This record gives sequence, structure tokens and C-alpha cells, in this order.
Amino acid sequence: MNSTKVKANLLLAVVLSGVTLTANAESPTDERWQAFNKAAVSEHITPYYERLAQSSESLSKGISSYCAAPTEANFETARVSFKNALQSWQGIQHIQFGPVTLLMRNFSLQYWPDKKNLGSKQLNRLLQENQQANVEDFDDEFFARASVAVKGYPALERLLFDKKKLAQMQSLSSYCPLMSAISQHVAQNTRSIVNEWQQELANYENYEEEAVYESAKEAATEILKALVEPIEAISDGKIAAPLGKSLEKMRWRKSESWRSEQSIENVRSNVASLHHLYSGVGKNSTKQLLIESGEAALAEKIDSQFGQIEALLNDVAEPKNMQYDAAQYAQLVDAQAQLKALSNDLLGSMKPLDIQLGFNRRDGD
Repeated sequence: MNSTKVKANLLLAVVLSGVTLTANAESPTDERWQAFNKAAVSEHITPYYERLAQSSESLSKGISSYCAAPTEANFETARVSFKNALQSWQGIQHIQFGPVTLLMRNFSLQYWPDKKNLGSKQLNRLLQENQQANVEDFDDEFFARASVAVKGYPALERLLFDKKKLAQMQSLSSYCPLMSAISQHVAQNTRSIVNEWQQELANYENYEEEAVYESAKEAATEILKALVEPIEAISDGKIAAPLGKSLEKMRWRKSESWRSEQSIENVRSNVASLHHLYSGVGKNSTKQLLIESGEAALAEKIDSQFGQIEALLNDVAEPKNMQYDAAQYAQLVDAQAQLKALSNDLLGSMKPLDIQLGFNRRDGD
């Protein structure tokens, strides 16, 4: 046999070998889904919630310190504590199942987008109507009746960063009692979520018809929704909406945290956290399961996409005076396009895993 035929036969053998490997690759077993669930909960969900609870408790203490001694230094410390807590929330914002949904805690922690500016209107009314109030007056009964627009991080952001109304709000006797009460309510809520996840763990051990999940795969599907669906939401809601259709028509007040100038930082935290959920939980990650299912190239591509988007976002600054220049605007348009591509690839990666995500929570928006 001449050398040309030898090379051809070797090439054919390699190709056929690849086909055989792909054909033999299978979607994850129940055991692998169970390992995935445990890794996602123990290495991602519960640690990120614990960080949220700790930073929210620090925020409450910072606001209490300012209210006890209202100096500029203490006010700045409270603001820094708020930013830390908000970024902790952004790191776990994608988990929209489990204890965070009890009594609509997810919306209480962050009611956004607030298209009708309910937060500002209702906060102003509360401040005006409660001039003789103490912190104790804003008790559990008050928060049980109160609108979600005045219970969480956006309300605290307005109270700490609203440049136009800050001096006016601080002059009111109700300012500190209300702000302290909201921060305490947030700290209590986030700590309750952490504690309740200890009971939630039982849902990832006992799978049966009458249980929350009938199988490990069904539980994994809920977690994978939290990985896949938020990418499109970030692209559309956090970037496209405030950018508008052109530089001249951008409306940065539609961005998520423009008052505290953290809109871009929010997206950075979102993407970094989702990247961690995708490949940062080690040998039981989505990336590893894709590799085992015969999709190593796709698995690596998605990991690379996350990294590229993170690098791009690191070069994007918050806009000055709520307006970007042409180059900065182009950076965010590029980031949005890359997020769209990542969203499509993540959605496509569910097929080799034999996962049907079903109803998208955003479809009803």
C-alpha cells in the first residue's frame, strides 16, 4: 500500500473514530444530574446567598451608624456598604426559585424596572406622612402592607443617592427611621433566605411524584433555567433598553442602578456569577457535562464567550452625566451582541444535555 493510501486510511479512521465517540456520547445520567445539583447548591447558590446576607447586615449596621451620628464620613460609609450589598444581590439575582420567591421576596428585594416611578412617589409619601415615626413604627405589620417598591435595594438607593432630593429627604425627621427600617427588613429577609435554604436542601435529596421535584433531572432543569434565561434579560433589559436605538436616543435613566452609578458594575457581577455557575463549580459543572455529552467544542466556546464578555465589560465605564460618547456606546452595543450570541449558544447547549427548559419567565413580559 502506497503512502497516499496509508494517509487516507488513517484520516478515515480518525474521522470514523470521532463519529463513534459522538454517537456513543450520552446525556447525563440521574447520578450525574444529582452531582450537578449538589455542586450548584453547595458551591454557588448557598455561598452567594450567604455573602448577600452578610453584606446586607453590614449595610444595615452602616445606616444605623450614620443615623446615630450623621456625619459625612458615616454617610459615605453607608453608601459604600450599599454598593457592596447591591453587588452581592447582583451575584445571586438570577436564582428566581426557592426561598427567595416566598412572599415575593425577590420583588421586595428589588422592584425593577419601575416604569411608573412608583418607588419615588411612594417613598416621598411615606416620608411626608410619618414625621413623628420611629424605627419601631416601621414593623413587620408595616412591611406586610407596604408596596414592594419601598422594601428593598432600589428604595435604599433613592434614599442614599438621589441627588435632586437628598437634601430635602435628609431634612425630614422620618428619613433615618424609614431608611433604617428598610435596611433592617432587607437584612432579615436575606438572612431568612440563607436559613431556609438549609430546609430547601431536602428537595435535592428526595425525588418522587409528590415532592417538589420528581427527579434529579427536573431539579437540574430549574437550575439551568437560572443559567440560560438571564443572559437575554441582561442583554435586553440592562443594556439595550437604556442604550436605545442610537447614541442620540439613549436614556440611561432606564438602566438598573443609575442613581448610584452601578449599572455597568451590575452587569459585570451578573456575567461573572453566571460564568461561575456555568464552569466554576468544578467537575460537576454544566461545562463538564457538555464535554461528557460529546460537545467539548461547544463547551469551550461558551466558556470563552463568558471570558470575552467579562473582558469587554471591564473596559466600559459608567457614563458621565448620563451620556456616553460614540466609542463607549459602540462598546456596549458590542457587549449586547456578544451576550445575544452567548444566549443562543447556551440555549443550544441544552439539546445535547436533553434538557427542555419550557416556559421562559420573560415570555409573559
